[in-house]
Amino acid sequence: MKQTRFRFLPVIFRLMLVASLIAFIAGNNSQTSHARDLDEIKRSGEFRICMVPLTPVYSVMTDLVCRENCAFSGPIYREVRAFAASMGSDIRPVFHRVDWDEQFFDDTGKTDLEAVYTPGLLSSEKCDVYPSHLTKNDWRTKKLDFAILFSSRMMVIVNQGNPQHIQSLSNLAGKIAAVEKNTSFHTWLLAQNEQAFSRSPVIIHLMSMDASLEAVENGKADFTLVDADIALWNTRHKFKRAVVAFPVGPVDEIGWAFRKEDRQLKEAVQAFFNAQSQDETSELNRIWKEEFGVTLVQMNALIRATR
Repeated sequence: MKQTRFRFLPVIFRLMLVASLIAFIAGNNSQTSHARDLDEIKRSGEFRICMVPLTPVYSVMTDLVCRENCAFSGPIYREVRAFAASMGSDIRPVFHRVDWDEQFFDDTGKTDLEAVYTPGLLSSEKCDVYPSHLTKNDWRTKKLDFAILFSSRMMVIVNQGNPQHIQSLSNLAGKIAAVEKNTSFHTWLLAQNEQAFSRSPVIIHLMSMDASLEAVENGKADFTLVDADIALWNTRHKFKRAVVAFPVGPVDEIGWAFRKEDRQLKEAVQAFFNAQSQDETSELNRIWKEEFGVTLVQMNALIRATR
């Protein structure tokens, strides 16, 4: 019996080795199947976009309760369509609606500002890109990579009936601010409350961006913070009593966000942005001129002038 057992032992080892190799290959294939970089997007013919209808400056939904395969309009929708067209006529953009904070959720449905992880909507293949003009900041770069479309600064928006009360950064201390949760504006205010405004912190009311602007328009908040593109669009198209008081904070980089692994896609988008922004007659510059009243070239020059 001993001789028989030893005779079959090498066969058992070979079977175990084959099983291990199969498991290894299957594991690698499983990881690869979760990658949705540029090559996979082109093979599938589907470009998956997760949009946040945070404000009409970004996008507008046709059906307000839609979550999957939704119809949009607005500036960012037009930007995405322009990039998708540059990939070829066989690429079909598919738009899903998500909430702002949902973009940063981990697999448990929570946002952990300090943790390093890939947000669940990206890791699950639900989304290939977040195009809703995200500001590149420290906590987001722990989770995402960025293609930069334009430079911006935060603009303090006040009611034109009370501009004398808020004329400089120090005037913000102790005032009521309305901002969207986990936006760069919210992050900046929290930092100021721990530093410059520690003796008289800003009272922060968390609400949607449109509601924040309406609160300033109606005198229910002293100020809100928005990026320059949002300020340009809203003072051009919507809010008549809300005005820009002054810029605050550093010059920010704003663009689209991706999984860190999706370098091909990110680089393709960045190359598209660079080429389009330098051509005054490009589709992106036409979109910006129609929507914001300035081209990308003019926008970047405006931001440089506010430093």
